[in-house]
Amino acid sequence: MRFEVAAAWGMGVVLPLLEILRRKTNFHPIASYVDDLIAGALLLFAARAASRKRPNADAWLAAAWGVLAGGLYGSFFGQLEQWRAVDVSGQSGLFVVCVKGVLYAVSIVALVCTLRRPHAAGAQGES
Repeated sequence: MRFEVAAAWGMGVVLPLLEILRRKTNFHPIASYVDDLIAGALLLFAARAASRKRPNADAWLAAAWGVLAGGLYGSFFGQLEQWRAVDVSGQSGLFVVCVKGVLYAVSIVALVCTLRRPHAAGAQGES
């Protein structure tokens, strides 16, 4: 299985779970809670499309990874600015920055892998 597809399955499940465990019932601000649920759903949808070899699976993967990478950009760098503060989860800010950094790195690598993959038409010599 390709890295970007396996990572989409894994992060599609893990990302919402981490956010739920992190925030528990603290819904403020709600956008910070829901964005990981939406990204997780997009990743799972794209992973399913890729696993079933749907014609537009790479487009869905690129879109899902792009949404996640865009969301994690602000989340990671915002957390990095406040790394000394205790997180809403009770964990140290440094720990949360490290976790978000790993997630951000995986999302960028998976996006690049998806975009570098030759499309079926291009691989067959069609224009």
